Amino acid sequence: MNSFLKRMGSSIAALALAFSVGSTVWSAESTKLLSDNKVLITKTENTQPIFTDEAENCTLTSGATVATKVYNDEYPGYSGEGFVWASNSGGFTFDVTVTEGAMYEIITRCWMYLGEIGSTRLQTLAIDGEVVSSNYIPNNGDWMDYSFGYFYLEKGTHTIEVGAFGGWGFILYDTVTFDYAVMPELKIDPTPCDSKATPETKALMKYLTEMYGNKIISGQQEIYGSGNDGDYELEFEYIYNITGKYPAIRGFDFMNYNPLYGWEDGTTGRMIQWVKQRGGIATACWHINVPVDFDNYVLGESVDWQKCTYKPTPSFNTANCLDSSTKEYAYLMMAIEDMAEQLLILQEEGIPVILRPFHEAEGNNNTDGSGAWFWWGSAGADVYRELWKLLYKTLTEDYGIHNCIWEVNLYDYANSAQWYPGDEYVDMVAYDKYEGSPYRWGTSAATSMFLTLVNVTGDTKMVALSENDIIPDITNMVNEGAWWSYFCPWYGSFITDGVTNTPEMLDKIYNSEYVITLDELPTDLYGYERGNGGNWDIEGAYECEDGIVSRNEGTQIINYKYCSGTGYVYLQGAGDYIEQTVTVGKDGFYALSYGYQQNFEKSGKTQELYVNGEFVGTAFFPHSLLFTETDAILVELKSGTNTIKLVSDEGWTYLDYLLVNYVGDDIQIGDINLDGTISAADVKLLKQHLTKIKPLTEKQAEMADMNGDKVLNAIDLALLKRVLINQ
Repeated sequence: MNSFLKRMGSSIAALALAFSVGSTVWSAESTKLLSDNKVLITKTENTQPIFTDEAENCTLTSGATVATKVYNDEYPGYSGEGFVWASNSGGFTFDVTVTEGAMYEIITRCWMYLGEIGSTRLQTLAIDGEVVSSNYIPNNGDWMDYSFGYFYLEKGTHTIEVGAFGGWGFILYDTVTFDYAVMPELKIDPTPCDSKATPETKALMKYLTEMYGNKIISGQQEIYGSGNDGDYELEFEYIYNITGKYPAIRGFDFMNYNPLYGWEDGTTGRMIQWVKQRGGIATACWHINVPVDFDNYVLGESVDWQKCTYKPTPSFNTANCLDSSTKEYAYLMMAIEDMAEQLLILQEEGIPVILRPFHEAEGNNNTDGSGAWFWWGSAGADVYRELWKLLYKTLTEDYGIHNCIWEVNLYDYANSAQWYPGDEYVDMVAYDKYEGSPYRWGTSAATSMFLTLVNVTGDTKMVALSENDIIPDITNMVNEGAWWSYFCPWYGSFITDGVTNTPEMLDKIYNSEYVITLDELPTDLYGYERGNGGNWDIEGAYECEDGIVSRNEGTQIINYKYCSGTGYVYLQGAGDYIEQTVTVGKDGFYALSYGYQQNFEKSGKTQELYVNGEFVGTAFFPHSLLFTETDAILVELKSGTNTIKLVSDEGWTYLDYLLVNYVGDDIQIGDINLDGTISAADVKLLKQHLTKIKPLTEKQAEMADMNGDKVLNAIDLALLKRVLINQ
């Protein structure tokens, strides 16, 4: 999503669904009792549609006439005595009486005859005087059965107007059919498209598919780039204060990990904290930037963020990203490397991600890319599909990343399905819903959109609201069968202004039996307990409140909603300490790391670490508004019971737990974070050191000196990358 300028006025249309009017007959069958004692209706065989007739038999509106030819041009194949010709406006109306509140569908047999084959024109549909659907109908060069979408109607008589209020006309209508909607089963195979998906990813996919069609998972996008004055929790605390609940899904953005102005904004760390400490689900988009002046850009050089863009820019040819000999391709590979480093860190932590890269590619319609909002869609649908496959294969095959659930954005324009990369590269389909795009959705369930996207993949992939402003009313979603996998409002005023999503509606949604919140997620969702998600041989996780703590200057154990266990230890002043006994099974090297929060000094705090009474070094606790984990500190432990003591140099630190991880009998050069393996996390640490973002400790620097010359520079970084690639 473009966080600075929201789309207003972009048109959305229903995909042309091929239904043969009159070729199948149906009967209503009650399938599920829903909220407010309403019943969802599906179709089965053996009865006629509720209403079907020749369009010319309906009531024509201004601008429409009955005809058999247009300007002497023949349009053979129509039924009845002719067809309704809407020249530059107009259409027809008819009344229907329904005996129960249910989902219904309206299909016309029509021919949009103007322009080249494949070109589209906007036609509208109104029910009881209100426009409910805006559709770009394509010129297929023949008659076609076109669905205007799916709608929930209450019991009673309703007036349907085809071509109402602003339709562009130049279309022929032959017949119209009104009947119960065909409702999908929403039974999705839980197998990820990536055959090598990690166990945690498979577990998340299984959970998502089990909930799909039965419950809707709550979500919320966090702000990025240190917005809200660095308060990444503002939206989440706002929701909690109103509802007493937190969202189950948290939306992230990898935007600031890039080859241009890229900087560590803590996104990956917050993802780890959200999943491993708070038990949530992570989803992420990727607003990847390119230089505005790509022609004069030198690969690898720094570019100020104000001279970068994720919008289409004339000097960046997106199609060239598919040609390995071009600068665009080389740049894309650099950008993918930056994101791959973060995904590998998450993978090593056992954290799966619902990944939504290259999002909203289609933009404002058109398969040639002329309506694109972002550079990755500017070369059109054919290039986009190949771009998606290139990203998928590079991450999974070249980098060995298998912790992603792949989610693609689609719309429901006439040709939107042409942007779909293919079942083998996609796990979920997502829609980004905002007011004025093109409807005023309000709290409606956007059911027509949901069912249209379900049909794109033949009900084989989950469909989600990956972005939205107004969360649909849960009553509407349940009654109409719009079982969006999850919703995820954008940050800022979209959730906090009290108008877009009213406190009353938020409370209703978050406390509905049909909505899953953070506290309702399974504790074993990923198949592991906290601290056991990586490659380490975990010896144990020790809650700090179980240790011995000093009382020198007020050190105390405090209960807090974000921490694990029953509370945390507060080291308030210099000299305060916590002492814990740790039992290990054999002699060797172990990595110690603390779960902590330190939100007082942005410069961070240092503490002294002692093992069995001997000083082993200092531990650095960077500034963090959330509970997170310190970098690992390598120590030698003896088989049996060991005493670990952390003494505060400066205080003002909250300690949650101590992780003890076996590394091995020996350690290898390049293992900078001392976790027993060489990975992208080590590359990241060395990069941060060389760019003066975050210095290495003495032991980390020793492990980073790849060529043994006692100097850390780009040569060590290149050697480390080579080792990682050749593993």
